[in-house]
Amino acid sequence: MSERVLVIPSEEILQIVGNSEGIINVEYSTIQNVISQFGVFIDRDRAESDENYRQVIPYVVMKEQDKFLVLRRTTRQGEKRLHNKISLGVGGHINRDDNEQPWQAFLKGMEREINEEVRVRILNLSYLGLINDLSSPVSRVHVGIAFVADVIFEGLNEPDMFTYTWCKLSELAKFLQHMEGWSYIVFQELRRLMQN
Repeated sequence: MSERVLVIPSEEILQIVGNSEGIINVEYSTIQNVISQFGVFIDRDRAESDENYRQVIPYVVMKEQDKFLVLRRTTRQGEKRLHNKISLGVGGHINRDDNEQPWQAFLKGMEREINEEVRVRILNLSYLGLINDLSSPVSRVHVGIAFVADVIFEGLNEPDMFTYTWCKLSELAKFLQHMEGWSYIVFQELRRLMQN
């Protein structure tokens, strides 16, 4: 049986954010309500190509004191387009196996995704906003829910898939040309917040 992933109808995202792109400041309770009411699990193959739905992806940036975790994908990863790309976030698809209830599945799935990739103790988890990127067919079938986690870092769980370093926000700009789309969006938002 193929993987079934958590999605919400694209029209629900449209009603919340319109065509705004980037990190959108949507109330956390609004996100929770939309996922609870409209979240369904559909076949991943369908979800990857059906723009009527958006796959819900938690995207968690790791911060230890004043430095951010910077992950570089290695060539051991299956998706060639992502080789050597820089990611500032940890996350992935939410599955029906995480929980039958969409919101509980989201919370459990976020925890599972973090634990698959890194070993950390989370001291605090802050909601950042909704990531809406309409620039490509791939991004149009996903929606991100971004967080910053203050952590005590204990290592990578997939050291063959990533290399890592820690950088202050002011140092992240040197990675811009290699950042994945969502990482670039999150970086811009973090920089904006620091300037306020």
